[in-house]
Amino acid sequence: MHSRVENIKNMMIGKEFQTKRKGKCFIIDYKGYNNVLVKFYEPSCEVSCQMQALKNGNVSNPLYPSVYKNGFIGIGEYSSKDEGLYCLWKSMLLRSYDDKYHEKYPTYKDVEVCDEWLNFQNFADWCSKQKFFNAKDAKERPYHLDKDIVVKGSKIYSPNTCSFVPSEVNTLLLKRGKSRGVCLIGVSKHEPTGSYLANVKHSGRNVHLGSYCTENEAFQAYKLAKEAYIKEVAEKWRGKIDDKVYQALLTYQVETTD
Repeated sequence: MHSRVENIKNMMIGKEFQTKRKGKCFIIDYKGYNNVLVKFYEPSCEVSCQMQALKNGNVSNPLYPSVYKNGFIGIGEYSSKDEGLYCLWKSMLLRSYDDKYHEKYPTYKDVEVCDEWLNFQNFADWCSKQKFFNAKDAKERPYHLDKDIVVKGSKIYSPNTCSFVPSEVNTLLLKRGKSRGVCLIGVSKHEPTGSYLANVKHSGRNVHLGSYCTENEAFQAYKLAKEAYIKEVAEKWRGKIDDKVYQALLTYQVETTD
């Protein structure tokens, strides 16, 4: 029996196989039909598998960028069976690299994921260590992965820019560029009089701040009210969000370029 396995091993070593989606590999060790070690050419990686799976082309290279052409599972304790983590990671890659998503949401066209997080293992490990990962608000809504509160205007998902925040905080700083028109943020023009109106969204409802002669005056009224409201929300969630998020909200400044 031993000599038979050795004979098969000698015949199999070096034999190449083409997988369905993850490139070409070759056998580097054969310990039995259910215990075959293969090595992928690109990206270079060793994987244990069954001979039948290899023949069918169903062996996966965990380093192959197969998720939205950029992300890969990697080698480690996490897998796609970790549904919460995997769905969160895949959703992040969707927003960053899917053309159809960008057609619908063009503000995400310049968004990307840092190299470290293209590897699912690194992303999952980071998430698992975050205090507010899997946290929920009073309405049982899960916290969101945010990329641009800690670093204002950030276009990259990374450990230095991201944090988990409740829905109220996540939507607090949305620009809503499409709906606000050509005026500065928080400002609209009243065409019949030529005056400028300032409005701020507070606790889910629009609050009228007044009518002004110039666009800049209206913007300054909005800026004052918005920054005060942001601080109010920061205090509301203090202790229930990362301190770096709390500090970013306290020091947040509304600008004309927003």
